[in-house]
Amino acid sequence: MAHREFKRKIYTEFARIGTALASARRLELLDLLAQGPRHVEALATETEMSVANVSQHLQVLRQARLVEAEREGTKALYRLADKHVLDLWLTLRSVAEERLADLGQLRREVDVH
Repeated sequence: MAHREFKRKIYTEFARIGTALASARRLELLDLLAQGPRHVEALATETEMSVANVSQHLQVLRQARLVEAEREGTKALYRLADKHVLDLWLTLRSVAEERLADLGQLRREVDVH
């Protein structure tokens, strides 16, 4: 495989992760899963999304290998794929809080109320 083709394939895989992270709903799911494993139904309740919608978002996260599922009877228990995904999530949050003034202002407003 030529060097250029290799780089193109690598960046395509990186973009898959970027695409998975490019949804506020999926970021909310990652935030909840960073706190611990959860069933689809619990995620749906906590995010006020339908089970079907949560399942679709989780599928995108699974395809990017950011989350994994374990079957428990008829239910699936989701968790972050590994510590690297948790580190990615924490870093993304930190960068957003440092770089986005609006996010800092929003946090201050929430803390006041």
